[in-house]
Amino acid sequence: MTSRSSGAAVASHYDDMPLSLVLFRYLWPFWLFKDASRGDHMTRAAAYRHNRSMRIYLPGYLMKWMFSCVTTFAITAGFGSLSATAQAASAADSVDVFAIIAAGWGIVFTCSVCVLFVTSYIYFYLSRNDT
Repeated sequence: MTSRSSGAAVASHYDDMPLSLVLFRYLWPFWLFKDASRGDHMTRAAAYRHNRSMRIYLPGYLMKWMFSCVTTFAITAGFGSLSATAQAASAADSVDVFAIIAAGWGIVFTCSVCVLFVTSYIYFYLSRNDT
């Protein structure tokens, strides 16, 4: 047990990490889990128990990715509507920059939906299967 009577502030272990690693751990839920498909029977069972104990953090990640899906869909819809109005106002030979931006955000939306589905499947699998 550590003593806090010295008055010094306790530093978080995130203070020593680079910002990219902190963002990675904030957004990517799969760093929490161990591979339960390798090793002998005891190693796989220990990894599965670890994964079941870490599933309690998945609803927070699901909320983050749900917010990401809603945000990217709104941005895609916004640039899509700008593309439709810009296409009607300009000549047909010009490149529609808003449509390209909307397509890029649509790809980000699709990736967000995939992460959301995989994370929810893992959560339900680890919640229901007690093998």
